Amino acid sequence: MTPATLTGVRTIELVAVDHDLPRAGRLIECGVRTFLVDWEWLGKDARQQGFDTEIRPGTAADLAAVAAMPRAGAWCRINRLGPHTPTEVDAAIEAGAEGLFLPMVTRPPEVDRFLGLIAGRAAAGILVETIEALACAQDLSAFPLDRVYFGLNDFAISRGGGSIFRAVLDGSVARAREAFSGARFGFGGLTAADAGHPVPCRRLIEEMARLHCDFSFLRRSFRRDYATRPSPAIIDGITAAWTECTQRDPAAVVRDHERLRAVIRDLS
Repeated sequence: MTPATLTGVRTIELVAVDHDLPRAGRLIECGVRTFLVDWEWLGKDARQQGFDTEIRPGTAADLAAVAAMPRAGAWCRINRLGPHTPTEVDAAIEAGAEGLFLPMVTRPPEVDRFLGLIAGRAAAGILVETIEALACAQDLSAFPLDRVYFGLNDFAISRGGGSIFRAVLDGSVARAREAFSGARFGFGGLTAADAGHPVPCRRLIEEMARLHCDFSFLRRSFRRDYATRPSPAIIDGITAAWTECTQRDPAAVVRDHERLRAVIRDLS
């Protein structure tokens, strides 16, 4: 693995899933540089019905506006592969996306097609959020992917429900991380380091550091805490907690992993 470093310390990239320009501007002032504009909606409402998820698709105009902000880099999550994909890929790149995520991957030919459509014009990432994708992770890892994100919500739906954190408890996330050791990898979402429910954010940061993650998302929980706390304090708190977690000794890593497992087992 080749995690990013800053002055000798491995860092984590905070990716804000957001296209609200005033909020994005404030986050940029706090040091957030990457934004994900989410276009995924196709079939999502039926797939996630009854689950605690979020559907807030942006538009090409939203993506272009975020991409045009100084000091910001914009990524776009398009819909799962289908007849619409060539149009979506071209539209996202034209709007200024520096990278694209393909969700709901199930087979290597889907990724091959996706990369062919991008044709080197932008970076490429996929979401591992189906049991099929995890089963063929080694084959998927052969593709030149910049980023891989493990989607806990849809992975839980893919295997019939239950706690989304079961994938952390049973090693599914760790197996994906091992398979994609050459790509930037992330899972879950972060918020204030002293907040987070039902799993405390600090426990997630510890696990992300253990798995040598490179990025994570700022989304619903973050926006909720953002509404009641100063954004610089939240970002600084995450960064400080991350630095502490990357500097733990092996015994502390094992101890903290067991603490996380205990929290998740209590959710069952």
